[in-house]
Amino acid sequence: MISVLLVDDEPPALDSGKRYLETKGHYKVSTALSPLTALEMLKTGHYDIIISDYNMPDMDGIGFLKEVRAAYPTLPFILYTSKSRTDIGGEAFDNEADFYLQRTGNPILVMEELTQKILIIVERRSMQEALRASEEKFRQLFSRMPSGVAIYEAVDNGEDFVFRDFNTAGEAIEHVRKAEVIGKRVTEVFPGVKEFGIFSVFQRVWRTGKPEFFPMAVYQDARNPGTWREIWTYKLPTGEIVSIYNDITERKRAEEALRQANKQLNLLSSITRHDILNQLMALKGYLYLSRDYLGDNKTLSDFLAKEEKAANTIEHQIKFTKDYQELGVAAPKWQNVNASIHKVIAGLPMRAVHVEPDPADPEVYADPLFEKVFYNLIDNALRYGGDQMKMIRISSEESDTSLTIVCEDGGVGITAEDKKRLFTKGFGKNTGLGLFLSREILAITGITITENGMPGKGARFEILVPKGGYRMREDTGV
Repeated sequence: MISVLLVDDEPPALDSGKRYLETKGHYKVSTALSPLTALEMLKTGHYDIIISDYNMPDMDGIGFLKEVRAAYPTLPFILYTSKSRTDIGGEAFDNEADFYLQRTGNPILVMEELTQKILIIVERRSMQEALRASEEKFRQLFSRMPSGVAIYEAVDNGEDFVFRDFNTAGEAIEHVRKAEVIGKRVTEVFPGVKEFGIFSVFQRVWRTGKPEFFPMAVYQDARNPGTWREIWTYKLPTGEIVSIYNDITERKRAEEALRQANKQLNLLSSITRHDILNQLMALKGYLYLSRDYLGDNKTLSDFLAKEEKAANTIEHQIKFTKDYQELGVAAPKWQNVNASIHKVIAGLPMRAVHVEPDPADPEVYADPLFEKVFYNLIDNALRYGGDQMKMIRISSEESDTSLTIVCEDGGVGITAEDKKRLFTKGFGKNTGLGLFLSREILAITGITITENGMPGKGARFEILVPKGGYRMREDTGV
C-alpha cells in the first residue's frame, strides 16, 4: 500500500483525486487544504509521496517543495498545475521535484499518467534508499573493520597504483592519513616500496586476477620499525586492487617468547635438578659423617653449619625454580620502566639510598617478570655497593637501532674478575641466581644486559632493547 499526501486548496479537486487513486486499490490517500497543514501532518505521519498543487494562497507549490526538501530530502514530490506554465516546471525540477504535471486536457488521461508516475517514482526512490542504505552499511563495515583495508587503482599499465580508499585501521597500521594519500601513487607515499615483495604481488594479482597471501616483515619502514604484517591481495571486478592486512607484530613476539620460554624451561629442568641433587648429596654426606663425631662437639658443630648451608642453598634453589617456572608462561606485554622501579623501591630496605628514575620514562615489551630485573639490580647495589653509595640512577639513551637503559650506582663497583662470571648461574655471594634470572627474563624478548662499570667507581648495568621492543611515553598516547 502506497501512502499518498494530496495537497490542494480546492476541496473538489482533493475529493476527486483521493477517490480516483483509492479506486486503484493500492493507494491510501490523506489530504490537506494547505501546505502549512501538510507540513504539520508530515511531523506525525508517514507518507511515501506528496502530490501538490502549485496555485495555493498561503504558500505556492514551489515554496512548499522547498520546505519539504529542507526537512525530508528524499521524500518523493510531484507538483502539478492547471495552468500551462513551462517556467514552473523548470523551477520545480531545479528544486528537486520528482515530476511536474500540467493538469490540462482529458482529466482521466491526466490521472492515469499521474498514477503511473507515482508507481515509478516510489519504486525508484525505494531502490535509491535501499542502495544508499547498502552503501552506508558497506561504508560503516569498511571503516570499522579491525583489519586494515586499502583500495588501489592501477596506472601506467600496472607499473604503479594510486590510492582510492583507506579505512581507519589501515591508517593506524600504515601510519598515514587517508586525506593525505587519496589520489597519490603508492611509490610517492612509500618511496622504495618496489624493493618489497608486496609490490610485485600487487602487479601479479592485477595481471592474473588471482588473490595472493603475503607475510611481510617491515623492518625497513622507519615509521613502523620491526613490524610484521599478513596481507591478502585481491583484484575487484572493477579492476581495482584491494589489500586486507593485519599487523601481527604482537603475535610474532609472543611466538618468539614461547620458543624462548620452552628453551628456558628445558634449562631449568636440567641445571636446577642437577644443582639440587649435588646439594642433597653433600647434605647426606655430612649427616652420615656426623654419626661418627657425636662426641666431638667442635667437629659436629662444623658439620651442622655445613648441613645448614646446604639446606639453605636448596631452599634458595627451590624458590628460584618458582620464579623461573613462571618465566615465559604469560605473554610479554608493554611495561613502564619507572613504574617497575617504584614498585621495587617500596619492597626493599633502601636505607638512605636515593633512586633516581629515568627522565625519558620509556616502556619496554618484556616478560611479566620484568620488574624482578630492577629488583635484583637494586638489591645487589644495596647489598654490595658499600656505605659510600648514596645514589642509584636510571637513565636511557636511544640510537637508530636500540634503546640503552642504564642502571648505575656510586658504590664500590665490580672487579674485572667477577665481571667474567657475573651472570652465570650460581655465581655470587648470596644465592648466585638473581642476575642469572635477570638475564633470562630479558632474553625472552631479545633484550640483553651487560655490566660496564669501572671497578671502584660503581656498577653500571646496561640493558639493550632492540628497535620495536620499546616506546616512549609520547608514543603511547598517554
